[in-house]
Amino acid sequence: MKTRPASILLGVFILLIVTIISCKKDTATTKVSYSATVTYSANIQPVISQNCSTSGCHDASSAGGYNLTSHSSISNNATIILKAIRHESGVNAMPQGASKLAVSKADDFDCWIQQEN
Repeated sequence: MKTRPASILLGVFILLIVTIISCKKDTATTKVSYSATVTYSANIQPVISQNCSTSGCHDASSAGGYNLTSHSSISNNATIILKAIRHESGVNAMPQGASKLAVSKADDFDCWIQQEN
């Protein structure tokens, strides 16, 4: 029985192409769905007050950076704040010099952002 190297090679090549095409990266972003209602006054403002807008950090007298003492300043900077508290790349991890906030706090913040939009 004679094998056909060209046919086998063609078959392997086609299989390789099909595999490569079917393994493309999904670049769509997925929003997490939250069932709880998160409010600024009950969930967001207390976390920001305790961890961010303290004296010398992101308060009204801060020389630079972000002033996180009002709903509007927090809302306007919500995306970067979320990245910072999740310690994502491209931003300074916050709170600076302290432990990373609990995942539930970051999730609350993410939920609030989605509810605001």
